[in-house]
Amino acid sequence: MQQFSVVLNQLIGMGVMLVVGVVCVKTKLLNEDSLQGVCRLILNVGIPMLVFSNAVSGTTREDLFGSAAVIGITIALYALLIISMWLLAKLLRLPGERGRMFQGAFIFGNAGFIGLPLILALFPKQGALYFALMSLTDQFFFWTYGVWTTKPKANRQTYMDEHPARTLGSRILGMLSPALVAVILAIAIVLIGIPVPQAVIAPLHSLGAISTPLSMIYLGGLFVLRDWAGVLKRYELYVGIVVKMVLFPIAFHALLVAVPPMLGLGAIPRSMADMMTIIAGLPTMSAIVMFSEREHNMPEYAVGLVLATTVASLFTLPAVSYLTF
Repeated sequence: MQQFSVVLNQLIGMGVMLVVGVVCVKTKLLNEDSLQGVCRLILNVGIPMLVFSNAVSGTTREDLFGSAAVIGITIALYALLIISMWLLAKLLRLPGERGRMFQGAFIFGNAGFIGLPLILALFPKQGALYFALMSLTDQFFFWTYGVWTTKPKANRQTYMDEHPARTLGSRILGMLSPALVAVILAIAIVLIGIPVPQAVIAPLHSLGAISTPLSMIYLGGLFVLRDWAGVLKRYELYVGIVVKMVLFPIAFHALLVAVPPMLGLGAIPRSMADMMTIIAGLPTMSAIVMFSEREHNMPEYAVGLVLATTVASLFTLPAVSYLTF
């Protein structure tokens, strides 16, 4: 119940920040260009600093090895999500590009903007390390399968034709983002055992703390600037919210609690199971919009899914946490 209260309070605060973003755009304090600058600041500075500073703060090599199961759990999570959303798109008979965009939107959750602040509030000791390890797998799936789902058919075929010809080094560099670089650097520092002075961690954490309010202001601004209302008429939106943001995380939590002991692997730490449940139920990743706009592939549809699922998460995440925590 205490964890449910933390989730609820965090999401109420995020809702207030969303409203601030709406007001900022309505009063012309922010516009399209300034919002894009805010987004770049979050992705390139805020989230990497937050992940790094929290991951290295007081974390030992033993802590890292003890949490390595998160990587395997994240692989299982994305395998189940990819299969489930592919089947759901087929059952809903979603045509071509719309079906693929639907899959990408409901597979990849907004871990950086919404998931990380919740995880750090719920699990201040282990949360950053769990998130860092989860991000290694999360980023791999997103920068391969996720990017592929946002491409129009012709561009996807070109991507698949060219992809095998690229060198291993260029593929790896193509998947690197500032957040992933911060994750890799933090894990390397912990493994080597390099002490990071608190005098360095503190300002990095302060920089990272801007991520949550700025990300909510950014999303709130998109409410005003994008023509997204048409998505509310799409039946798959509501089916996707119920399946991916309510039923799936509850079922996944049950699997994490029940299956490992049945296989003789021992029980997964409850904090780890709860954290991965939050990840499983997150709303659509904002980067889906950025890639759909770059590819000129149904950007309004992508924006609508991001905004609608973000609002829905104010209700679904507390409900899921109440039922599972």
